[in-house]
Amino acid sequence: MPPGRSKKDSIIVGVDFGTTHSGVSYTYRGKPDSSSEIPVVRGWHEGTGCDKVPTQLKYEVSSEATPLPSRKRRAAGSYVDLKKADVHVVKWGFPASKDKSSIQMLKLLLDPQQQLPPYVSRIQLEAQLKQIGRGAVEATADFLEKLKNQALEALDKRYGKAFMETTKIDYILTVPAVWSDAAKDATLRAAELAGLHKSRNLQMITEPEAAGLYALKQMEGVTLAERDTYIVCDAGGGTVGLISYEVKSLEPLRFEECAAGTGGICGSGLLNMRFEEHVKARMGITAFDDYCEKNPKDWNRCVEHFEQRTKRDFDPHALQNLDDMDDASVPLAGAQKDPRAGIERNYIILTADNLFDIFRPVMDAIVKLCDEQYISLIKEKKKPKGIILVGGFGESNHLHNVLKLHFAGINDFEVLQPPNAWSAVARGAVIHCIEGDSLVEARIARHHYGVINRLPYDPEKHSRKNCIFEPDNETWYAENQVTWFVKKGESMSAGTPILLPFHFPSYNKLLSEVVTLVVSDEDEAPSEFTTTARTRKLGTIQVNLEKVAASRWKKQKTSSGRNYVVLDYNVGMLFGSGGLVFDMRVGEKICGSLRAKYD
Repeated sequence: MPPGRSKKDSIIVGVDFGTTHSGVSYTYRGKPDSSSEIPVVRGWHEGTGCDKVPTQLKYEVSSEATPLPSRKRRAAGSYVDLKKADVHVVKWGFPASKDKSSIQMLKLLLDPQQQLPPYVSRIQLEAQLKQIGRGAVEATADFLEKLKNQALEALDKRYGKAFMETTKIDYILTVPAVWSDAAKDATLRAAELAGLHKSRNLQMITEPEAAGLYALKQMEGVTLAERDTYIVCDAGGGTVGLISYEVKSLEPLRFEECAAGTGGICGSGLLNMRFEEHVKARMGITAFDDYCEKNPKDWNRCVEHFEQRTKRDFDPHALQNLDDMDDASVPLAGAQKDPRAGIERNYIILTADNLFDIFRPVMDAIVKLCDEQYISLIKEKKKPKGIILVGGFGESNHLHNVLKLHFAGINDFEVLQPPNAWSAVARGAVIHCIEGDSLVEARIARHHYGVINRLPYDPEKHSRKNCIFEPDNETWYAENQVTWFVKKGESMSAGTPILLPFHFPSYNKLLSEVVTLVVSDEDEAPSEFTTTARTRKLGTIQVNLEKVAASRWKKQKTSSGRNYVVLDYNVGMLFGSGGLVFDMRVGEKICGSLRAKYD
């Protein structure tokens, strides 16, 4: 180890895996950097100087793979039984973004429970992956591996290869707050496949929490006071997540989540899709498809112009008179002139009404989310002081003005845009890693959480169908009973685990036991488990009992004098920054971490 270095020193890498764009921030833990000095990787291929890189992949099938129809035909142009070696990533990031056949919005497939808007096709996304024999987790791993390798190249240039070879790297990955625990676990599995776990310190944090930590520490001209409450709106390319914090103390700075986080798939990338649908409707489906096939580069330039110029310049509320707003001309080189469709020579003309139609449903969805978060805080008797906009879409002047106009009637309420909004999530992830999980003292439970167990049978409480006899201790039990340990909306201490107690009788010591976790969104959680639209199994935890000391198993006798053993232990469940964390405890001793297998 080089002189002056500690064993605890490491490079912290924050990975913001976004729906449309992804970013990486970093810092050296051994250097007394302030959070304002946290840099981001900008050395992307064909995108030097950009804070983020497009989350897009282009695959190519090896010529050695067997094409259809020599095998059973499944879909035109697809392959069957492709091996991993048969498929290669040939483009990613900026080069892939210029290829219409590239895979984008991949992140949305990691959470099947999320309902997508009508202009995003889950079927189409899944079909793209099916043609190359990839699942969503595998494709996500392919992208994260490319992102990681490019970031490591940038770190080699920044710190030098010799330094990097002797320094541990700690990765922290961000995920949407509204994702299910299963989706968060899927993201974690993808990161492990990409090699991010090799640091042995792979952490996760929700996107709005990371962005909120950065924004609240970086707001210029805003003096925080204890009990101040702010709504953080992380508006990205695909998802928009909201979280609300109350300042609990200033020295040291500590926050507490004070309303359940919400969110939806209504990011700025959907504006691009709505623009494409708008052009398709103007040209006609056949003419549009023909144009894109013959002029793929020109269509990519058209979308790029809308993305970089038209979308970002659209700010009608900045004008004194909306009637004075000029039409927007978007390059559409090679398109056939059609005055009735508003297509001039090499341009398509977008009127103010056209742009309003493209923007309106996305803006309405974000306003609705902010409204709901504000109302939740009022119900909790909190007085929010404002909304902090972060994320790439959070830099939009139009979004800022729409929200400002919507909340204009509320006194002492501001809509704020901190600096570096686009990279706030990645930078905030690094802050979390530097300062630990102590910045946020409490989080709000999104569901009721419980476990399925069996209880001594009571005919007045339990259904006859759940009644069973346990021969080990000669006792009647009621199965499918749920013990709820966490209530929906309850404030959970960030550092104190919930203990789930278990008591297992057996003839002999057990090698393992399976714990079944359940969640419910009902107002009153049910006492007996039945799968419904609002109550479901979350997953299972395989608890290894093999290494539990023999002295922990207590010998007992049944009423007939038969010997058996009993083990009492706890599963610890912690509400961490990136989701649920589990461990096993016997008495006061933590026997190891546990990993849930989500349904």
